[in-house]
Amino acid sequence: MRPLFFLICSLLIGTTLFSQTLFTKSKPIVTSKVKIETVKDSTIKNKFVQINLKGQKGFAIDMVQIIEQVARTEESVILFYKDSKVVQKILVPFWIKHLIPTAEIFDLNKDGIPDIKCRIFTGGNGTAALLNYKVFLISQQSKYRVLSFVDFSSEKEYDINGDGIAEIIGCSTTNYNGHNYWIFNLYNWVNNTLQTVSKTYDYPIWTLVDNKTNKVIAKDIPADIRMTTLRAFPNEYFVK
Repeated sequence: MRPLFFLICSLLIGTTLFSQTLFTKSKPIVTSKVKIETVKDSTIKNKFVQINLKGQKGFAIDMVQIIEQVARTEESVILFYKDSKVVQKILVPFWIKHLIPTAEIFDLNKDGIPDIKCRIFTGGNGTAALLNYKVFLISQQSKYRVLSFVDFSSEKEYDINGDGIAEIIGCSTTNYNGHNYWIFNLYNWVNNTLQTVSKTYDYPIWTLVDNKTNKVIAKDIPADIRMTTLRAFPNEYFVK
Protein backbone atom coordinates (compact mmCIF):
# COMPACT_ATOMS: atom_id res chain seq x y z
CA MET A 1 0.00 0.00 0.00
CA ARG A 2 2.84 2.43 0.79
CA PRO A 3 4.24 2.65 -2.79
CA LEU A 4 0.71 3.21 -4.08
CA PHE A 5 0.16 5.95 -1.52
CA PHE A 6 3.31 7.79 -2.62
CA LEU A 7 2.39 7.38 -6.28
CA ILE A 8 -1.04 8.89 -5.68
CA CYS A 9 0.48 11.80 -3.74
CA SER A 10 2.95 12.40 -6.55
CA LEU A 11 0.18 12.50 -9.13
CA LEU A 12 -1.85 14.89 -7.00
CA ILE A 13 0.90 17.47 -6.57
CA GLY A 14 2.80 16.98 -9.82
CA THR A 15 6.18 15.36 -10.31
CA THR A 16 7.42 16.03 -6.78
CA LEU A 17 6.64 15.03 -3.21
CA PHE A 18 8.39 18.17 -1.95
CA SER A 19 7.12 21.72 -1.65
CA GLN A 20 9.71 24.43 -2.13
CA THR A 21 12.11 24.35 0.82
CA LEU A 22 15.55 25.88 1.05
CA PHE A 23 18.31 23.25 1.21
CA THR A 24 19.55 24.65 4.54
CA LYS A 25 16.41 23.20 6.16
CA SER A 26 17.84 19.74 5.40
CA LYS A 27 20.62 17.66 6.91
CA PRO A 28 24.11 18.63 5.69
CA ILE A 29 26.45 15.85 4.64
CA VAL A 30 29.01 15.20 7.38
CA THR A 31 32.59 15.75 6.17
CA SER A 32 36.07 15.47 7.58
CA LYS A 33 38.79 17.91 6.62
CA VAL A 34 42.36 17.50 5.44
CA LYS A 35 44.96 20.17 4.79
CA ILE A 36 46.09 20.90 1.21
CA GLU A 37 49.83 21.56 1.40
CA THR A 38 51.69 23.90 -0.96
CA VAL A 39 54.83 22.19 -2.27
CA LYS A 40 58.03 24.21 -2.72
CA ASP A 41 59.79 22.96 -5.84
CA SER A 42 62.16 25.28 -7.71
CA THR A 43 61.87 23.17 -10.88
CA ILE A 44 58.12 23.86 -11.12
CA LYS A 45 57.22 27.51 -11.86
CA ASN A 46 53.49 27.40 -11.17
CA LYS A 47 51.55 26.38 -8.10
CA PHE A 48 52.02 22.82 -6.86
CA VAL A 49 49.90 21.38 -4.02
CA GLN A 50 49.28 17.97 -2.52
CA ILE A 51 46.76 16.16 -0.32
CA ASN A 52 48.31 13.55 1.95
CA LEU A 53 45.79 10.75 2.52
CA LYS A 54 47.98 8.46 4.60
CA GLY A 55 46.06 7.50 7.71
CA GLN A 56 42.71 8.37 6.11
CA LYS A 57 40.39 5.36 6.10
CA GLY A 58 38.90 3.83 2.96
CA PHE A 59 41.25 5.20 0.31
CA ALA A 60 43.01 3.04 -2.29
CA ILE A 61 45.50 5.89 -2.84
CA ASP A 62 47.74 7.72 -0.38
CA MET A 63 48.52 11.02 -2.13
CA VAL A 64 46.98 13.50 -4.58
CA GLN A 65 49.09 16.17 -6.28
CA ILE A 66 47.77 19.06 -8.40
CA ILE A 67 50.23 21.00 -10.56
CA GLU A 68 49.43 24.00 -12.76
CA GLN A 69 50.55 23.65 -16.34
CA VAL A 70 52.91 26.48 -17.31
CA ALA A 71 52.59 26.18 -21.07
CA ARG A 72 48.82 25.81 -21.14
CA THR A 73 45.95 28.23 -20.58
CA GLU A 74 44.21 27.60 -17.25
CA GLU A 75 44.96 23.89 -17.03
CA SER A 76 46.35 21.74 -14.26
CA VAL A 77 47.25 18.09 -13.95
CA ILE A 78 46.07 15.89 -11.09
CA LEU A 79 48.31 12.98 -10.12
CA PHE A 80 47.07 10.12 -7.96
CA TYR A 81 49.71 8.16 -6.03
CA LYS A 82 49.89 4.77 -4.37
CA ASP A 83 53.13 3.71 -2.63
CA SER A 84 55.02 6.61 -4.27
CA LYS A 85 53.93 5.55 -7.77
CA VAL A 86 51.61 7.50 -10.08
CA VAL A 87 48.57 5.28 -10.68
CA GLN A 88 46.42 7.84 -12.54
CA LYS A 89 46.85 11.21 -14.26
CA ILE A 90 44.03 13.59 -15.29
CA LEU A 91 44.35 16.95 -17.09
CA VAL A 92 41.72 19.44 -15.87
CA PRO A 93 40.59 22.85 -17.24
CA PHE A 94 41.34 25.09 -14.26
CA TRP A 95 44.20 26.67 -12.33
CA ILE A 96 44.64 26.48 -8.56
CA LYS A 97 46.03 29.95 -7.79
CA HIS A 98 43.21 30.73 -5.32
CA LEU A 99 42.73 27.22 -3.97
CA ILE A 100 41.16 27.08 -0.49
CA PRO A 101 43.80 25.13 1.49
CA THR A 102 41.39 22.63 3.03
CA ALA A 103 39.80 19.64 1.30
CA GLU A 104 36.66 17.88 2.51
CA ILE A 105 36.29 14.11 2.63
CA PHE A 106 32.90 12.40 2.49
CA ASP A 107 31.00 9.70 0.60
CA LEU A 108 29.27 11.61 -2.20
CA ASN A 109 27.20 8.79 -3.68
CA LYS A 110 26.79 6.26 -0.83
CA ASP A 111 29.06 3.62 -2.36
CA GLY A 112 31.07 3.21 0.83
CA ILE A 113 34.23 4.80 -0.62
CA PRO A 114 35.32 8.30 0.46
CA ASP A 115 35.48 11.13 -2.09
CA ILE A 116 37.31 14.47 -1.99
CA LYS A 117 36.01 18.00 -2.52
CA CYS A 118 38.08 21.16 -3.13
CA ARG A 119 37.11 24.74 -3.91
CA ILE A 120 39.03 27.30 -5.97
CA PHE A 121 38.06 30.96 -6.21
CA THR A 122 38.30 32.48 -9.69
CA GLY A 123 39.72 35.81 -8.46
CA GLY A 124 37.11 38.15 -9.97
CA ASN A 125 35.72 41.45 -8.67
CA GLY A 126 32.28 42.40 -7.30
CA THR A 127 29.72 39.60 -7.58
CA ALA A 128 32.19 37.68 -9.76
CA ALA A 129 34.47 37.44 -6.73
CA LEU A 130 32.00 34.91 -5.33
CA LEU A 131 32.54 32.56 -8.27
CA ASN A 132 34.43 29.38 -7.43
CA TYR A 133 35.25 26.04 -8.96
CA LYS A 134 33.76 23.17 -7.06
CA VAL A 135 36.01 20.18 -7.68
CA PHE A 136 35.10 16.63 -6.69
CA LEU A 137 37.53 13.70 -6.91
CA ILE A 138 35.16 10.75 -6.99
CA SER A 139 36.48 7.29 -6.18
CA GLN A 140 35.68 4.25 -8.28
CA GLN A 141 37.59 1.52 -6.47
CA SER A 142 41.18 2.07 -7.67
CA LYS A 143 40.31 4.80 -10.23
CA TYR A 144 39.04 8.36 -9.86
CA ARG A 145 36.74 10.61 -11.84
CA VAL A 146 37.07 14.40 -11.68
CA LEU A 147 33.86 16.45 -11.59
CA SER A 148 34.03 20.25 -11.59
CA PHE A 149 31.87 23.27 -12.36
CA VAL A 150 31.86 27.03 -11.78
CA ASP A 151 29.42 28.19 -9.16
CA PHE A 152 28.33 31.14 -7.01
CA SER A 153 27.53 28.95 -4.03
CA SER A 154 29.92 28.10 -1.22
CA GLU A 155 27.27 25.89 0.35
CA LYS A 156 27.81 22.39 1.64
CA GLU A 157 26.12 19.37 0.12
CA TYR A 158 22.83 18.36 1.75
CA ASP A 159 20.85 15.14 2.10
CA ILE A 160 17.38 16.45 1.41
CA ASN A 161 15.46 13.16 1.42
CA GLY A 162 17.59 11.32 3.99
CA ASP A 163 18.81 8.57 1.62
CA GLY A 164 22.51 9.20 2.32
CA ILE A 165 23.21 10.49 -1.21
CA ALA A 166 24.41 14.08 -1.42
CA GLU A 167 22.35 16.67 -3.25
CA ILE A 168 24.94 18.88 -4.98
CA ILE A 169 23.94 22.53 -5.21
CA GLY A 170 24.44 24.62 -8.33
CA CYS A 171 23.98 28.39 -8.05
CA SER A 172 23.72 30.98 -10.82
CA THR A 173 22.19 34.47 -11.09
CA THR A 174 19.48 36.16 -13.11
CA ASN A 175 17.66 39.50 -13.28
CA TYR A 176 13.87 39.65 -13.26
CA ASN A 177 11.72 42.82 -13.11
CA GLY A 178 14.72 44.91 -12.09
CA HIS A 179 15.87 42.65 -9.25
CA ASN A 180 18.81 40.24 -9.08
CA TYR A 181 18.18 36.69 -7.89
CA TRP A 182 20.23 33.66 -6.96
CA ILE A 183 19.06 30.54 -8.80
CA PHE A 184 19.60 27.17 -7.11
CA ASN A 185 19.46 23.83 -8.94
CA LEU A 186 20.10 20.39 -7.44
CA TYR A 187 22.10 17.41 -8.74
CA ASN A 188 23.08 13.85 -7.79
CA TRP A 189 26.13 11.93 -8.95
CA VAL A 190 24.66 8.84 -10.65
CA ASN A 191 26.24 6.35 -13.09
CA ASN A 192 29.43 8.41 -13.45
CA THR A 193 27.69 11.63 -14.39
CA LEU A 194 25.87 14.54 -12.80
CA GLN A 195 22.09 14.24 -13.08
CA THR A 196 19.59 16.96 -12.32
CA VAL A 197 17.11 16.22 -9.53
CA SER A 198 15.71 19.74 -9.35
CA LYS A 199 12.17 18.74 -10.35
CA THR A 200 12.13 16.01 -7.71
CA TYR A 201 12.52 18.62 -4.98
CA ASP A 202 10.49 21.41 -6.61
CA TYR A 203 13.59 23.32 -7.68
CA PRO A 204 15.00 25.54 -9.11
CA ILE A 205 14.37 28.00 -6.31
CA TRP A 206 15.03 31.75 -6.48
CA THR A 207 16.22 33.95 -3.63
CA LEU A 208 16.67 37.71 -3.82
CA VAL A 209 20.28 38.94 -3.93
CA ASP A 210 20.13 40.93 -0.72
CA ASN A 211 22.02 40.71 2.56
CA LYS A 212 18.77 40.30 4.47
CA THR A 213 16.77 38.02 2.18
CA ASN A 214 19.26 35.90 0.24
CA LYS A 215 18.17 32.84 2.26
CA VAL A 216 14.45 33.45 1.79
CA ILE A 217 12.68 31.84 -1.17
CA ALA A 218 11.10 34.34 -3.56
CA LYS A 219 7.52 33.07 -3.65
CA ASP A 220 6.27 35.72 -6.08
CA ILE A 221 8.11 34.34 -9.15
CA PRO A 222 5.62 32.75 -11.62
CA ALA A 223 6.22 29.01 -12.05
CA ASP A 224 6.75 29.29 -15.81
CA ILE A 225 9.43 31.97 -15.30
CA ARG A 226 11.11 29.99 -12.55
CA MET A 227 11.26 26.86 -14.68
CA THR A 228 13.14 28.70 -17.46
CA THR A 229 16.13 28.56 -15.09
CA LEU A 230 16.07 24.77 -14.75
CA ARG A 231 19.58 23.62 -15.72
CA ALA A 232 20.54 20.11 -16.79
CA PHE A 233 24.16 20.91 -15.80
CA PRO A 234 25.86 23.73 -13.89
CA ASN A 235 28.08 26.30 -15.60
CA GLU A 236 31.33 24.97 -17.11
CA TYR A 237 30.45 21.40 -16.19
CA PHE A 238 33.44 19.10 -16.66
CA VAL A 239 33.81 15.40 -15.96
CA LYS A 240 36.64 13.08 -16.90
